[in-house]
Amino acid sequence: MNDTSASGRRPVATEGNLGIDFDDFLQVQVVTLGNKLGLSILRRALAPNNLSIREWRVIAIMFVFGPSMARQISEQTALDPAHVSRTIHQLKKRGIVTFQENPNDKRQIIVDLTEEGASLAQKMLPQVSEIANSIRSIFTDEEFAQLISYLQRANDHVDAMLSSEPS
Repeated sequence: MNDTSASGRRPVATEGNLGIDFDDFLQVQVVTLGNKLGLSILRRALAPNNLSIREWRVIAIMFVFGPSMARQISEQTALDPAHVSRTIHQLKKRGIVTFQENPNDKRQIIVDLTEEGASLAQKMLPQVSEIANSIRSIFTDEEFAQLISYLQRANDHVDAMLSSEPS
């Protein structure tokens, strides 16, 4: 394991794990970064505004993409549909979103931000962006563009893997 790991711990080689360097697992690095970034955003921006990370993700999707069906929100946030459903119902109780029937399919509900929800999103977006962009500052513009390109390529690959697997 390299000296830049967060804990400084070294793996112990056993017959079962072969001394595999845990920090070399892409999923570990991506999830760890996402969790730490989410925690920072939660502490600095969301908690003072009584929002969870999941609530913010749902609000941000609707703020950026406009009125959406729960299925679309689930796909764009990579959240479980049941979690999205619970979250949008919580946000509705708080007056942050509204539900409307889809005129093209009465079985579907369209979720939209209320005026209060849009105002909250407008207030929060600069705070959340500032925290997230602090990571950008450790890279040159070219490095950051490459990082985003690599992450997008990895996301596209996983999307293709998921689409070929049975649900």
